[in-house]
Amino acid sequence: MTKETNKIQLLLYGITILLALVILIDFTLSGKVFTEDLIKVERNRETYYNAGGNSHISYKVITSKHQFSVSEDFAKSVENKQIEYSESLIFKKINRHKLVSSGKSTIYSFRIVSGLVLPLIVIITILIAYIYKKEISILIFVLQILLLGNFIMLVL
Repeated sequence: MTKETNKIQLLLYGITILLALVILIDFTLSGKVFTEDLIKVERNRETYYNAGGNSHISYKVITSKHQFSVSEDFAKSVENKQIEYSESLIFKKINRHKLVSSGKSTIYSFRIVSGLVLPLIVIITILIAYIYKKEISILIFVLQILLLGNFIMLVL
């Protein structure tokens, strides 16, 4: 590897880690908290063709200001009640939600993966490759593409 290639690779690694850190910061810092009445819970049957049953049901909570996906348990327990939820600072995504009457807040599983798990995996993989001089550039490239797609999804 030439010196010029090494500098470009380090620059790309730095940009990737910076992007992952922005996503992590957005996920971990609590943003604006809303307390609203629930307008409705939307239940949607998602169909596909595979060996796992060909469909699943997704749930979305709709308030006057936001709509966001929730788990089935939360959707069934929230009917005609007030909910409290926090919106992230940078990307304006819903991080945590809970019933006002309950003390336990939950985070939708896809938000955990997109805001916490994927950025941590990217940072750890790049640090391992850099510190231990491991040649895992294909894995890092795939993770960079996933992180970029995640970032685009968060921005939209």
